[in-house]
Amino acid sequence: MRDEDAAKERPARSVALEVVQRGLVVALTLSVTASVVKLAARRTRGASAPAALRPFTKRYDGHVLTAAQASQLEAGQKVLLSGREINAGGGRGTAVCDVAAPPAIVWRTLLAFERYPGRLSQCKDAKVYDRRKLSLTAESIKVHMTLDGVMKEFNCYYDHTYRADKSLLTWTLDPTQKSDFVDVQGQWCVDKHPHKPNWSRVWYSADVALPPWLPRFVVVQLCKTGGAKALAFCKADAEARYAEADARPRFPSFSARFPRLASAAAKTATT
Repeated sequence: MRDEDAAKERPARSVALEVVQRGLVVALTLSVTASVVKLAARRTRGASAPAALRPFTKRYDGHVLTAAQASQLEAGQKVLLSGREINAGGGRGTAVCDVAAPPAIVWRTLLAFERYPGRLSQCKDAKVYDRRKLSLTAESIKVHMTLDGVMKEFNCYYDHTYRADKSLLTWTLDPTQKSDFVDVQGQWCVDKHPHKPNWSRVWYSADVALPPWLPRFVVVQLCKTGGAKALAFCKADAEARYAEADARPRFPSFSARFPRLASAAAKTATT
């Protein structure tokens, strides 16, 4: 009887042992998963800290063109200037080009955010969700953009500050909204061309911290091409606007239409 009882106990012990082993495996898996999630959360929190990226406090991020770079601009080329090495988390850089349109026309292009989709590469949608005056020469413009990020779409909520008196637009992420990027700093500067009438010299600077899970090749691609694509959009749209405005028929002046009346008015003014 004892042998039979022992034989019956063995399968029961085996089942119990198997249950315990499975329970340990599940517990270990959950523990590892929780650790990975916590690590990712710590990395994300650390990357999105307020001090993660330096704001742009200087025009053109402090860059000064060399004679060779100025010659490139005269030849119609874009000049790309690095400011922080592109790495797995993002990169910082500045780009500049000359645009055959006056600054006022360039600003019409840059501030028409809802025209960005289809014109600015990788921008699939853009909507202004808040706009208000800060002063006579300053304005806050908040824009929700959907960007094509190769592997997925990114939703970003940008808080822009436009300074008409400084011909300057800066932006960062809106802290009241949830964006897919970790941090962003950006700057547009539009200057009159040094010697070409009705031309502009346009500077674009950006610094971006991307999610840590994004593959390096995607990060490098986004950072390396971002400045050139932004300038290409600005140049094409502003020059098209200016050409269209220049082609519109102009009404002749009063003096051209009514020379006798104009002459009489001039004589009356001098007497």
